[in-house]
Amino acid sequence: MQLFNKHVATLLATMCYAVFCTPTLAQEINADTELALASELDRHGSMSSANIANIFQAGNLNQIGAQQYGVSNYLVTSQEGQRNFLLVTQSGGQNFTVSSQTGQANIAALVQIGYENLILLQQNGYGNDANISQYGFQNSATVKQVGAFNEVSIYQSGSGLNTEVTQKGVALTTTIRQYD
Repeated sequence: MQLFNKHVATLLATMCYAVFCTPTLAQEINADTELALASELDRHGSMSSANIANIFQAGNLNQIGAQQYGVSNYLVTSQEGQRNFLLVTQSGGQNFTVSSQTGQANIAALVQIGYENLILLQQNGYGNDANISQYGFQNSATVKQVGAFNEVSIYQSGSGLNTEVTQKGVALTTTIRQYD
């Protein structure tokens, strides 16, 4: 695990440099313009470049599905244990997802559409469920689930929205919907 953490730290430092030292698109596009465009997910045929995914899996029957459209989207994920499931869709530019699933039967569905959004997810235990959707610019969601059968649902649409959720225990439920 220490080797993995060192590898992730190095990769994150490199990606952070790439994200923060390049010109940003979010300053040139506002939310109205984004919503007026065709859905980013409908733009499968358009050019995508410099999207990066770093995936580490250990255990049995773990599954990851990842789709990245646009430019400079980043995914760093780790699964250790059994029957963990992660689905990630990112579209736009400079979206960043870092996730870790340890244990069994943890499920996460993560969607980011827009620019410079961030999801940090840690699931440790059994049967935890996280559904996070972010649309817009510079939104962030940080979720930590420790225990069993915890559920979190986050929906954010706008600019600069931030959410942090920590669940420690059994069968805890959190639902957050934010708009600007």
